[in-house]
Amino acid sequence: MTITLDSLEPALSVRQVLTLERVLAGEPEVVAGASHLDRLVRWVHVAEAADVGVMLTGGEMVLTTGVLLAGDEDKQAEYVRSLHRAEAAAVVLGLGRAFPAAPDVMRRAAERCGLPMVVLHRPFPFAELTEEVQSRLVRRKFAAVSLSEAVRTELTALITAGAPLQRLLDEVARHSACPVVVTNLAHRVLGTAGERPAVDDVLRDWERIARQAGGTEGDGWIRAELGGRGERWGRIVLCGYRGDTATGRLLADRAAEALVLHRMLGGGTACSWEEQSAQSLLTDLVSGVVPARQLLPRARAAGLPVNRPTFVPLVARDGAPARLERLLRLLGLPGLVAELADGATAVLLSLPRDQDAGALAAHFATR
Repeated sequence: MTITLDSLEPALSVRQVLTLERVLAGEPEVVAGASHLDRLVRWVHVAEAADVGVMLTGGEMVLTTGVLLAGDEDKQAEYVRSLHRAEAAAVVLGLGRAFPAAPDVMRRAAERCGLPMVVLHRPFPFAELTEEVQSRLVRRKFAAVSLSEAVRTELTALITAGAPLQRLLDEVARHSACPVVVTNLAHRVLGTAGERPAVDDVLRDWERIARQAGGTEGDGWIRAELGGRGERWGRIVLCGYRGDTATGRLLADRAAEALVLHRMLGGGTACSWEEQSAQSLLTDLVSGVVPARQLLPRARAAGLPVNRPTFVPLVARDGAPARLERLLRLLGLPGLVAELADGATAVLLSLPRDQDAGALAAHFATR
């Protein structure tokens, strides 16, 4: 996975631009496209010509006085359509001699296109708005590049030092300030990081979250795929990231890059990460450090049925984990298997309450 500076392109939403102090001085009013104010502004451009779209590359907030559009409704409508075709972020019209009020033709065309249209009721130097937005975008890009290199350096150093998966995830969670979850393609959770209560909240509802792919990026759910050489084997999810979406994608991509490198350098496979996840859960259960009720969301996220089950914990003194997992599959019993620190192997069965749990557990133990 390679991340270029183009992928770090900073942006402000139309809504954010309209809250800037210099913009508020012009008394902005949204007259069309109010439901699209979360569009991203990549640049600010001043343009009067009716065919302005040919000069744009997408994501621009276009400023105009409408001086070349006054008195010609066809040009006014074409101006808006041209912006729409060029995927402009918004159009801002400074009211004055050309247009003392928002022209209905432009307003209706913008509403039909879903293009945010804003009018400024007070005279406003466009240069001030351009300067303000551009300087903020430049600062954001510098901050994004700095963050990108800092995250890459820290994660690479951890991998070089032989850090386990959990240490990498903890570092990603520190930067993102939200729960971080790694899953396989079947949505089984392989690892988590972040503040424990927040992680538990995510895992408690993981079945729904997995079905809905974790919501949208606009809701702070940022995903990056894990894989290489044409094969995908998992994903990392930032759950409820509160920063801007571009920075969240950067963090998720940098984390994915590090996890793939970790695996390539012998830090494990997707399968071994599943084993580590099971080992962590069963070790916490055996030690009693974590209350059982807090382990339930983790068991669900690990793929165990938890709707009205009977949980049966077992310890096999001489059982190889791989052999016990094969036996579970052979008998059709859902469960987790992990080797404990003392060499024993723990097994957690999740059995339906309408079946004889004692008999099933005894049969498994005999086999």
